[in-house]
Amino acid sequence: MAVSSIDQIGRLLKGRELQFKAVAITALCSYFLQLIGILLHWALWAIALGTIIPWIPLLTMKVFWSSKHYGFMAFYLCIMILQAGHVGEHVVQMLQFIFIYNPHANPPCLGWSWNGGCGDAHGVFGELDRELVHFVWDGLILVATIVVRIYFRKSKNIWLTLAIVAAAVHQVEHIYLYGNYVFNNFYYVHGNMPFLGITVKNVPEGLLGYNGVLGSAFPAINSLLPGRINLHFIYNTLVLIPMVLAFRKQLQYVYDEWLAKAMPQLSEEQLIAATAQAENVKFNAGQIIFRQGDPADKFYIITQGQVDITRQIKKDGQEVPVGRLSEGMYFGEIELLGKAERSVTAKAVTVVECLTLNRDVFKSLLAASAETYKEMDVVLRRRLAQLGALQGLPANDTVTADQETILKTRMIRDRLKMLQGEDVSRILGRMPVAAAPAVAQQPQPVLVGAAVGANGAANEANAATLVRPVRANSPAPAQNGYRRGTLVVRTGPAAGQRFEINAPRMIVGRRSATEASSDVPMIYIDDARISRHHFELVAQPDGLYVRDLGSANGTWLNGRQVGGEPVRLENGAELQVGPDTVLNYRV
Repeated sequence: MAVSSIDQIGRLLKGRELQFKAVAITALCSYFLQLIGILLHWALWAIALGTIIPWIPLLTMKVFWSSKHYGFMAFYLCIMILQAGHVGEHVVQMLQFIFIYNPHANPPCLGWSWNGGCGDAHGVFGELDRELVHFVWDGLILVATIVVRIYFRKSKNIWLTLAIVAAAVHQVEHIYLYGNYVFNNFYYVHGNMPFLGITVKNVPEGLLGYNGVLGSAFPAINSLLPGRINLHFIYNTLVLIPMVLAFRKQLQYVYDEWLAKAMPQLSEEQLIAATAQAENVKFNAGQIIFRQGDPADKFYIITQGQVDITRQIKKDGQEVPVGRLSEGMYFGEIELLGKAERSVTAKAVTVVECLTLNRDVFKSLLAASAETYKEMDVVLRRRLAQLGALQGLPANDTVTADQETILKTRMIRDRLKMLQGEDVSRILGRMPVAAAPAVAQQPQPVLVGAAVGANGAANEANAATLVRPVRANSPAPAQNGYRRGTLVVRTGPAAGQRFEINAPRMIVGRRSATEASSDVPMIYIDDARISRHHFELVAQPDGLYVRDLGSANGTWLNGRQVGGEPVRLENGAELQVGPDTVLNYRV
C-alpha cells in the first residue's frame, strides 16, 4: 500500500487528540492577550508574541506525543517548522522593504531595490533583529542539521547534506558580522574597515552583500550583489528548501515505533503500510475497553497507561482478576485469529491510549510476513500448551499439530473450550502465570523461558526450557548441595515469567538463533538488551551464588554491580540485567 507524503505529515501533525475545552481556553487566552496589546498600543512584536505564547503548551504536548510514536521525525518536523517561521519573519521584512516609504530612516526606505536597504524593515519581532540573536539562532539551526544528518547517517538522502552546507555558509556570514559587531564596533558603525588588505565600505552588509567584503574586493561585481535584506532572505530560503526536501524523503520511512516493538519481524515497508491503517484510540480511567462476550474486532497495543484484565466465572458470576498490562504490552490477538468472542473483560485503570489494528489488517500482516507468521504461531502454541499443561491436559495434542501452518480457527476455538475458567484469559497479554491448583492428571512439561509479549517467540520451538509445573502447596524437594528457588521477571519485556532453578549450575541470558547446544541448562529471557550469556547461577553448600559472565550492560544485585566473583543470593534479592529487566530471587 503506497502512503503519500501528505498522509504521513498529517499523522505527525495530528498527534494526541486534544480536548475541545483545552483548545477553547487556549484560543480565548490568545485572543485576550492580542486584544489587550492592541488597546494598549503594544509594539507589533509584543502583540504577536502574546498571541503565540498560549499555544506553546499544546504544541509541546503534540510534539512529545508524536515523538513517542514516530521518534526523531517528530523533532525534525519541529525544527523544520521553526525554520519556516524564521523564513516567514524574513518574508515580512521583505514586504516592509517593498511598501514602507521613509526617506529619513537609516538607511532610507525608498521602496525595494536589489542593492538597497530600509532602516524600518525589521519584520514582526523587530526587537529580535540583533546580531547576537541572528548568530545564536542560525548557529542552532546548523547544529540541528548536523544532528539530523548524524541520526539518519544510514539514509541515502543528499538533501540532508545540502542543508548542512547551506546552514554552514549562512553561519559563516553571521560569525563575521557578530565578531565585528563585538570586537570592531567602530568600523561596524562607521564603515571603511581594513580587512585582509582591502577596505570594507559597509561592514553590516557582510561577506557577500553590496559594499561588503566581496564587493569591496572586486568593485566590478559590486553592483551585482544584493543588499542585506535580500541576501539574508535568500540565505534562509536556501537553508529551508533542502530541509523540506530531506524531510519529504525521510517520510518514506516513517512508521509507528510501538507497532515495530509489538511485531519486530515486519519489514520496514510493511510497518509503514500498517501504520497508515492503524488507529490511535483513547480511554478514560475506569472505562471498559471491551467486555467478555463482545465480538473480537481489534488488536490492541498499549502506548500509555494500564489495563486490567478480568474474567467472569460462569458458575458463580464473579469477576476474577487475571492481570494488569502496561505500556508496550498487547492483547486481543488470539480471539482475532480464532474468530471468537472476547474471553475476558479489559478495563482502563488510568487514562489509556492504544494503537489498534482491525482484524483484516492484523491477519494481512501475518500473511505478508513469514517471520511474523511463525512468531505468532509459536506464541499461540506456547500459550495454549502452557494453559493445558497447568490443567493436566496433554501437551502433544492438536495444539502442536500442523507444524508449518498457524493454528487453525477451529483448533484455537476447541482448545479454548478445553481450558477451565479463569485460566484461559492468562494467554491474553504479558502477565504472570501462577501455579494451577492440583489436578488428578499427571502434569505435563510447560514451555517457559520466553516472554509472552512482542519479542517472545524468537526460536522458541528449538530452544525453550522444559520445566515441570509445581503443584500448589507441594514444593519440590531441594537437590543435594544447593537450595531450590525461583527467578521471577518483575519488569521488562518478559515481565511475569517465572523460572525454576533446578540444577546446580544454570546460565541466564537471551535466546540466540545461532545458540550452540550446551551441557549447562539455560534460562532464556526475551530482552534484546541483555547478553546471550549474561550471568551464571551456581549452587554451593551454603546457598545460591550469582556471577556475571562479562555482560555488556552488567549485572546489578540490590543496586551494586556484580563482577566475576560469585556473590550469594538472599531470599527476595533483586537482580537488574538490563535497562528494562529486573528479576527477583525467591526461595
